Amino acid sequence: MPVKETTVEIKLNNLKNNLDYLKSKITRQTKFMAVVKAFSYGSDSITVSKELERLGVDYLAVAYTQEGVDLRKFGIKIPILVLHPQENDFNEIINHSLEPSIYSFRILSFFVGALKKEKKTTYPFQIKFNTGLNRLGFLKKDVQKLCKLINLNHPKYIFSHLGASEDLREKSYTEKQIEEFMSISETLEKELKTTLKKHLLNTSGILNYSDYQFDMVRSGIGLYGFGNDIKYKNNLKPILTLKTIVSQIHNLDTR
Repeated sequence: MPVKETTVEIKLNNLKNNLDYLKSKITRQTKFMAVVKAFSYGSDSITVSKELERLGVDYLAVAYTQEGVDLRKFGIKIPILVLHPQENDFNEIINHSLEPSIYSFRILSFFVGALKKEKKTTYPFQIKFNTGLNRLGFLKKDVQKLCKLINLNHPKYIFSHLGASEDLREKSYTEKQIEEFMSISETLEKELKTTLKKHLLNTSGILNYSDYQFDMVRSGIGLYGFGNDIKYKNNLKPILTLKTIVSQIHNLDTR
């Protein structure tokens, strides 16, 4: 059917296909976090998130707090991780039952301050560690100080992000990141005297390093139909189609 204007079509059947394919790479016990940041990678985060919730994903992840607030306002009930909370966001995070990623001592201090203001002694949060992407996250040397500050308020999950899991030429670097994450996890669990839930794998991690799926995996770009390798083109199907009309064609004399 001809379009009257520029439109984006979202193929929810392809979204289900992609989710099913990625979940086929993990065990039934492993939870699945769907990343819907940046308007679900330029689509429609409300429509996509509602469908993902219906399909049974365990978690959603957004980049910023307002994205999570908007999802709550549209009735999304499942847990939502905020990957990059800002210092003034925590009251809103708490009021909308979002889970913050705590990635620095500065952000931790604002989180603790908000908990005191809201008169809460515990609240679900996650801790991000930097194992080699060098963007956000605590380092291994921070573990002891971190444990003293969080005290008995244990994180719901700890996680990190692989920087080159799509490139098998960088396999040794990815394996080094995995080893660092496992070492950090062991040290943290020893300090806190408890077993912590973990997630590390992104889309390419799921496809290339599924032995390290831990308790949960994350996928963003894979859900939208891209596996960072042409060999997945028949397994992962793009969910977006951009359509428009051609208003006019000129035949130019190139002499």
